[in-house]
Amino acid sequence: MQLGDCRFDRHAGVLTNELTGEAWHLPRAELQVLSLLLANGDKVVAKRVLGAGDEEHAPLSDSSVARAVFMLRSFLGPLHEHMIETVKGKGYRLRLDSGVPSSVHPADNALASGEPHGLGERIEAVLAWLFGKRHRWIKAWIGLIVMLLGALVSLQLFSSVSFERQPTEPYLRHSITLESGQKVMFISYAKSKTNNTSLLRLSEKMSQAFKRCESSPWKEVYMSLSHDKQVFNITMRGEKLGQSLVRNLKLTDYRQQKVFISEAWFKEVSLCE
Repeated sequence: MQLGDCRFDRHAGVLTNELTGEAWHLPRAELQVLSLLLANGDKVVAKRVLGAGDEEHAPLSDSSVARAVFMLRSFLGPLHEHMIETVKGKGYRLRLDSGVPSSVHPADNALASGEPHGLGERIEAVLAWLFGKRHRWIKAWIGLIVMLLGALVSLQLFSSVSFERQPTEPYLRHSITLESGQKVMFISYAKSKTNNTSLLRLSEKMSQAFKRCESSPWKEVYMSLSHDKQVFNITMRGEKLGQSLVRNLKLTDYRQQKVFISEAWFKEVSLCE
């Protein structure tokens, strides 16, 4: 059966564009709609009839029938899409004559006419244009441009974010040398550059205590005070018998005049051992 520039093989269920050679094996909805339109000649066929089910297939919804019509028109091309005419409120009719019909199917040309139509019809028109076979190269270029723009935006967003966490600079760093020649580094951290008298005093006490050692397994001592100055944090790193050592100490002092560390505490923690 000849339909404009296309030939329809009902037995094989194939619609072939004789100009381009493109063949389309029609899905169930498109095959059923086109077959029923052809069987009824120039008569109007209601949507419910076009979507009727049988023993093997469930009925098609009205939206499925409308989408099938869109897809068929898309394959027939702009010169022959008018062959499937919409009769508003009644259904569809297949016009085998070559002339353009006097009536316009506004519900199915929503994208082109710009006239107000129902939301469902607008959605169907968009789906038909997106998934139809017309203007495939234009759609491919649009898709490529959208992907490139998305990639550029993503790159811009990622470049504006730094994932590298900058290390906190120590407030004070000093070292002492024990009798054995070993060096011990003292590193103090503070949230501000001012009002760190207590931290400086504690750092000095720690270095004086280490000076009493001939040697010590600890090579680095990290110190900081909590924001409310009530907790003194100490982390000592070193090495003993080829094994890395880490010791964390947390000292709390809620008194007005805070001490944190004393001679008794130094003996208890055994900094030299």
